[in-house]
Amino acid sequence: MARSRIAILGTGLIGTSLGLALMSRKERDYEVVGADRDRAHAREAKKMGAIDRDVGSLQEALEEAALVILAVPVMGARKILEEAGQYLQPGAIVTDTCSTKSDILRWAAEFLPESVHFVGGHPMAGREKSGPGAASVELFRDAMWAIVPSPRADERAVSVILGLVESVGAYPLYIDAQEHDTYAAAVSHLPILLSVALFRMVRDSQGWEDAGLLAGPAFRDLTRLASGDPAMSRDIMATNREAILHWLDRYQQELTTMRKALELGGQPVADLFSSTQFDRDSFIENPPIRRRPEGVEAPSAQDTLGRLFVGGLYDKLKDVTSRAGSSGTPMRDDELRRKLGVPEDRDGER
Repeated sequence: MARSRIAILGTGLIGTSLGLALMSRKERDYEVVGADRDRAHAREAKKMGAIDRDVGSLQEALEEAALVILAVPVMGARKILEEAGQYLQPGAIVTDTCSTKSDILRWAAEFLPESVHFVGGHPMAGREKSGPGAASVELFRDAMWAIVPSPRADERAVSVILGLVESVGAYPLYIDAQEHDTYAAAVSHLPILLSVALFRMVRDSQGWEDAGLLAGPAFRDLTRLASGDPAMSRDIMATNREAILHWLDRYQQELTTMRKALELGGQPVADLFSSTQFDRDSFIENPPIRRRPEGVEAPSAQDTLGRLFVGGLYDKLKDVTSRAGSSGTPMRDDELRRKLGVPEDRDGER
């Protein structure tokens, strides 16, 4: 039986990190292929062991793929969705890692055939550096991963993506697309603008040479996002403009409040810092709980990937082996194969 395929489209930081995590799974029964318009990125990902092979066309990547992961900036994902429908097999599952969700769910509904299941995703993980060289197998460890199913995605598709998230060490968060974009604008997208603004303000000052010498960890940490992928940041601003503008207005109001406190001096300034310290420390020590889709039990990564890449045989195999275990008599491999109706050839391939 030929191995099933996971196709990762985009072998930058996120795509290559996902590939590293998927390739590191023991006894995997799937092939991971990568495609990137920058073939040097795909070759580097292959050299790093993040994919089994790189392919040169969208058609080659998609035609036999059971699971497709769009790990590209959001406008790039739109272009792929426009072309992908003609190559995807019925029942294929498509997900993405884009930073905004409302537009991409609309594009998926517009461009993908009804036989394809789209489940939006957004891992809340990243680094200021882009490209496969910045990738890490641990990038998603303990990170939140937003799950935003399209109306056409069935329970199996959602379970597969939940299992994928679990398999890379992240925590799934089921959330509505508009809700995601509203709050991501505050906690993920606005910080990009603040980072850029702070660096530009200091860099463009007449005293930059001296100020740069004094720029320590605080300045570097707060301006880290200014080193992010410009194309990704541009697409985020284009597809979530209204929500970002809302939070930018709120931020300006907060700056006005702080300015007034500084003008007054004394206790107002102390109150501002002490109350904020208390609130942030409480958030760090007691973070909000995560939510999962109603009626969808999050499976183990082993169960989910097994169902995706072995199909109906997986549940049948699990049922047979469970009954064998309950009887206390281990079942031999050939006996299992007979009960499953799967012949074995001379090389043991099924």
